[in-house]
Amino acid sequence: MPGLSNVPAGMRACPFCGLATDVPHETQEGCINALHAEIGRMRGLLAHLKPAAVRDTADADARTPSSVRLGLTDRDSA
Repeated sequence: MPGLSNVPAGMRACPFCGLATDVPHETQEGCINALHAEIGRMRGLLAHLKPAAVRDTADADARTPSSVRLGLTDRDSA
């Protein structure tokens, strides 16, 4: 891959599984183990994240009535 010639060896991706590694994994089992480790690492990162706060939309749209009821009069239905 000519586009990766300037990337340090430790930052290259395994051509088989795509994970960053010093050297490509030699076996399918090596790739699977690396993928399991990456899944565990990502789960650990996600466990520390907090969900973004949801804005209170009731205050933002106070001009809109909370409920609307439409109906036809006898004159409209004729």
